[in-house]
Amino acid sequence: MPTDPYWNHNTHYHPWILDQVPGHARTALDIGCGDGLLARKLATRCDAVLGVDLDGQAIAAAPPAANVHYEKADFRDVDDTFDVVTAVATLHHVPLAEGMAALRALVAPGGVLAVVGLWKMHPLTDIAYLPLLPAVWITDRRHRAAAGGPEVTIRDPEDTLSAIRAAAATHLPGAQLRRRLLWRYTLVWRSPGQPG
Repeated sequence: MPTDPYWNHNTHYHPWILDQVPGHARTALDIGCGDGLLARKLATRCDAVLGVDLDGQAIAAAPPAANVHYEKADFRDVDDTFDVVTAVATLHHVPLAEGMAALRALVAPGGVLAVVGLWKMHPLTDIAYLPLLPAVWITDRRHRAAAGGPEVTIRDPEDTLSAIRAAAATHLPGAQLRRRLLWRYTLVWRSPGQPG
């Protein structure tokens, strides 16, 4: 977004995430919130936003914002449901099946889960991604002056895109998963039932 203090491969997908927020959403959970940039954006759409992260330093540096509360916590320990749940570059930090099951439990009936994730690339199974490399390079170059973001724990993904698709079919039936630019995939899932 043009007013963001920095740009990176994760913030690039913030507009997509905001487009997934349902009109009825009143509560949101941002998993792996870091410095709270996405949580503060979600607060423009929801009455109450909880941002959780295991990195206490990142949370301590997060600017306060109306309707946003930050907690140092593991999302698998959160005992509540939300109208919208977001997870950006977070799911690959936990075992895949356990993470997806925990995400499902956090989404209120009629709510939405929006994930921007990373997968383990392999030259044989991801050869179709090679033609996208010039677009990745151009996108990175265009945003070079604004590149940055908080220092956070980085972990290489261990699960292939096919493993992620299989886990989503089991734990998030009906989820829409798409491979995207910038080494990311997006997943959106709508919880069955009527909003509360």
